[in-house]
Amino acid sequence: MKKELAEDSQVFSINARNKRVGYIYYGDYKPFEEDSFFITDDKELYEKYKNRELKAYFSKNTERDSKNGIFNVNYYYYDTINKCRAQIMMPKKANKGLIGIHFDSVDIYKNKMAIIVNDLSEENKELFLKIFKTIKINSAQH
Repeated sequence: MKKELAEDSQVFSINARNKRVGYIYYGDYKPFEEDSFFITDDKELYEKYKNRELKAYFSKNTERDSKNGIFNVNYYYYDTINKCRAQIMMPKKANKGLIGIHFDSVDIYKNKMAIIVNDLSEENKELFLKIFKTIKINSAQH
């Protein structure tokens, strides 16, 4: 791990074999969410935005598809780690998305913590899920 420069939180890079594989964030960090796209049933709007940075998806069932995260790159679920609720993020497809864990509060100051991994090998998915299960949060500070 290496401490990185940051303004409103502490950031550490996770490095393995001379390669940066992820980050740890501590402080004021928002929960995981995907908002780099929108879903529309308007063909004209879809045509206008489909090839831009903010990706557009066409759907006849926009509400259902949005609610179910059909177009998300990752899927999310909650788990209990050391008696604390954590949001887990896993990629839907190989080599696309991120692996991560997010805690809404890890101390009396309500600081958040997230670990995000961008090396998506199957080995790393399994390894980091095992690592996430070993996280211990000091209950005296929580």
